[in-house]
Amino acid sequence: MNIFQSYSQQSSPKLHVFEQEGGWHWGITIPRSAGGGFKVIAYSERTFRAEKEAQSDGDRALVNLAEMV
Repeated sequence: MNIFQSYSQQSSPKLHVFEQEGGWHWGITIPRSAGGGFKVIAYSERTFRAEKEAQSDGDRALVNLAEMV
């Protein structure tokens, strides 16, 4: 897992699982504080064979992020 920066507890991190270039990945985003859109705060560095594997790993990362704050 790669984390770009810490986030505040007021943010609502959201897990996204997606297929790209023949494999599955996950990313975690939070809403941008100024303006609109979202900011990626963490993502998978490895490629998963199945969506379920990426989802499970992303869920663990989301829990770990919550424990860090």
